[in-house]
Amino acid sequence: MGRRSLARAVLTVSLSMALGAVSAGAQVVTFSTSSALTGPNCVANICSVAEPAAFVFSLTYLNAASTSYLAPTLVDLGQFSTEFTPDRFNFGGATFPTLSFTLTINQTAPVPGSNAFSGSITGALTFNPSSSTLVWSPTATSFSIDGVTYTLVTDNSGNIRILAPTTGVGGNPNVTSVKADVSVATTAVPEPATLLLLAPGLVGLGLAARVRSRKNR
Repeated sequence: MGRRSLARAVLTVSLSMALGAVSAGAQVVTFSTSSALTGPNCVANICSVAEPAAFVFSLTYLNAASTSYLAPTLVDLGQFSTEFTPDRFNFGGATFPTLSFTLTINQTAPVPGSNAFSGSITGALTFNPSSSTLVWSPTATSFSIDGVTYTLVTDNSGNIRILAPTTGVGGNPNVTSVKADVSVATTAVPEPATLLLLAPGLVGLGLAARVRSRKNR
């Protein structure tokens, strides 16, 4: 292979690496979540209600720690957790008063920013999970943070059903994961780490230019 052909090959590979790095880096999304659960009988983000036999049902939210994803993908925004005490079987249930719930996404990459889903939680938890009706009804199911779009995964009514605790192994407390589809617009700004991925491509471009310069001389 001649020097000119070698230079072209190096140039092609380098450009591919550079463009690939920009594409991959622009799709890396990093975020964590925080939440606020408020209403009657809510203390420190935990809401409780007693049923007639003095069993107590409680609801709280487990936030998602800072995690990086390669978008587009399905991501975990945290979990609702339900529990009843004492931990023994009984019939019955308890209706929750209307609660307010806000789930905030704190994004750090590709561009720092935050936005929140909010809405009301209504319904009841029962010892028979099939008859539980507790749901979160967000007022909006999609938003964007500087080119990154988060779309909640909901049922056909736009709600998220919160599972009741059960008497089976691992069923008390019981958790309901909140999921979202995440996509990144092409206008999203790459994170600083992405620029480091360009280094091999830029080095290759420099080598190709040097080979061409020597050939011309």
